Amino acid sequence: MGDKKGLMEYGTEPSFPAITITDTTQYDNHQIQKATNYIQTKAQQIKEQYNELVDLAKDTEMLSSFEKRYEPMTGVDYWVYESKQSGKFISIIRPEEWTPRTQPDDYHGHFQLSPDGTWVRQNA
Repeated sequence: MGDKKGLMEYGTEPSFPAITITDTTQYDNHQIQKATNYIQTKAQQIKEQYNELVDLAKDTEMLSSFEKRYEPMTGVDYWVYESKQSGKFISIIRPEEWTPRTQPDDYHGHFQLSPDGTWVRQNA
């Protein structure tokens, strides 16, 4: 009994106070829930970042494949259009600046070339 005194549920001497075992189930469940919430939140953030990266890669691949008649500059606004005659192309002309006679058939988005070489879609 000598070296196992610390594991006993009661005092080993009459003058020792009674040892009560605390039920930690509620604490354990709370900690598990906190950890689960944290992990799920982080996983969702990673999933969203991954989806944004996939979209960025698709946009960059699309815009990089276009024939260009000039060298795009970083930080400048560009719009992507498509016409039956010339296919998809980038332009510095805003959608509202086209005349009815010259307006392309389709509009595919507003982008900027970033310093790292990716094409970033601009919202509104």
